[in-house]
Amino acid sequence: MKTLIKLTAIAAIALTACQKAETTITFNLTDLPEGTVIEISKMENHVGERVYIDTVNCGSCSFVYKCDSLEEITKFSLQTTNGLMRSNRNIAVKENYGATVYGSGFYVQNWIIDSKYPRQQFINKKNDALKDVSIEISKIETEAKNPATAQEKRDSLYNKIRELQEKRTEIRFALIDTLPIDEAWLDEFANLTSTGPGSPDYSRMTEIYNRLSDADKATPIGRHITLNLFGKAPAVGDKVIDYDLYDVDGNLHHLSEYQGKWLLVDFSAYFCGPCRMFVPMAKYFYEKGINKKMEIVTLTSDSQKLFKKLIAEEKYATPIWNDRDGRDGIFALYKIHAVPTFYLISPDGTIADMLPGFDPQRIADIVIEKALPEPEFKTENGASVIINPTFSSNNSPVFVDKVELYADSTVLNCTCAIAGKYCIKSDTYLSVNGKRACTITKADIGLGEWVQTPYGEVGHCRLTFEPLPKGTTEFDFIEGDCDECFRVMGIKIKE
Repeated sequence: MKTLIKLTAIAAIALTACQKAETTITFNLTDLPEGTVIEISKMENHVGERVYIDTVNCGSCSFVYKCDSLEEITKFSLQTTNGLMRSNRNIAVKENYGATVYGSGFYVQNWIIDSKYPRQQFINKKNDALKDVSIEISKIETEAKNPATAQEKRDSLYNKIRELQEKRTEIRFALIDTLPIDEAWLDEFANLTSTGPGSPDYSRMTEIYNRLSDADKATPIGRHITLNLFGKAPAVGDKVIDYDLYDVDGNLHHLSEYQGKWLLVDFSAYFCGPCRMFVPMAKYFYEKGINKKMEIVTLTSDSQKLFKKLIAEEKYATPIWNDRDGRDGIFALYKIHAVPTFYLISPDGTIADMLPGFDPQRIADIVIEKALPEPEFKTENGASVIINPTFSSNNSPVFVDKVELYADSTVLNCTCAIAGKYCIKSDTYLSVNGKRACTITKADIGLGEWVQTPYGEVGHCRLTFEPLPKGTTEFDFIEGDCDECFRVMGIKIKE
């Protein structure tokens, strides 16, 4: 067994010792294909943080994973990969309720997970009912992902996968029809109802829901199921739904604190990459002073541990609050199934827009229209200076923060307000009345070269062009004629 990655939290095979009582998952595996990678991820809100990874090169292995930082219920995802092949299933543990995993072959659905924990026993029953169809889906997905598979064949394979997924749903419904209602049962039913009223199985869901006792419906999972089935996400024109939210110090907050301003609500999560891309953009907007007219509030439903970790890593300039009620909190009330999701709230508390996903240009347009400070005209070092110049349109996250008009040059101080790389091409120019007027002559970055912004920051550059023609009142800042080229049009330089 050759170790590929050892995380700092891993001490040899065992990792770190548990704080309260040693809870372990013991593995005894045989007949694994050479090169099989075994991964263990600790689950948080359906997203996993990898805590262990090894590659098997000798066909069998035995090791003990010692669990630490156990929650009341701690879920792990166990996964094997080998080239394009992939197989996974879940393990649930609790203090003093570990598990023993033993089996052979690549597919984890065929392995035995021996545990006295009732929740794991429920998971095992679900796995036994689904394993044949799950393995068949895994095999077909492997073939479909193979670059050598023809497109026509690939389309046929994906159609087959959809048929098998429908079959898997039928098996899940049959399973909960036969098993007694307990916490694990409610958890499974909550997952089935996540598609809500738009599901073709909605009538069957409501029939099952009506079998629940009032006590079941009153649990956090029960309230989550109720919201899945009967809740309605707020729409444009509705009043904002408020809720109890907490900052990192435990202070209570509400969205209504910012009534009277525009409010951009950012539903986010620790493990969401696109969510992190928005952080430097939000910092930039706050540096520009938008909070006189608009606030950006980030909301998460992460555990307190991840919430604190997120703040420590990103150092938010904007308010960031935590939804401690998770499944039946504000994320459930707004029916947030994917992050990031943004809601724009008007000063009177009415929802003005909803933006699924991270669209930096659309967000920038909203902030520019609603909250960017008014332009400032002044004289500095013999130049006419315009700070925060207005413009008529902008098709990219490139902003002109400041224009300096000298007798022999025009200088633009710009920001690329998005995390990652940015580039200013060498043929970028200024246009007046639709005609090329000024060629770029100097820059403090390499023209035509991609520049990597530091983590958590935006990119800045100072660009020097030939002087604008006398009498110019506005100009266009143009990278080129390609579809991907940026254009900041109608930049006004006169009051």
